[in-house]
Amino acid sequence: MKKVAVKFCGGCNPRYDRGEAYRMIADGLKGEAEFEIAKEGVPYDALLIIRGCTQCPYLYETIDAKKRVICTSRGEIPEAVRQIRDI
Repeated sequence: MKKVAVKFCGGCNPRYDRGEAYRMIADGLKGEAEFEIAKEGVPYDALLIIRGCTQCPYLYETIDAKKRVICTSRGEIPEAVRQIRDI
């Protein structure tokens, strides 16, 4: 089971429901990944960053994760699921 941390960036430009995006990604990986709010000092297989825009530069470097997966729109949800699945 993969361990995935989640960070919600900003919301300054809410083009889509980021909470719904998280639920769709988590549902797409049910039985394959466990999700939790990101904590410093905990190693993760992936850090899922759900953003409302494409301009945010934050990658949350203080979170220990093998891979960072960024989702900025509803259309990127399938790719986010694929990237986490392929870890």
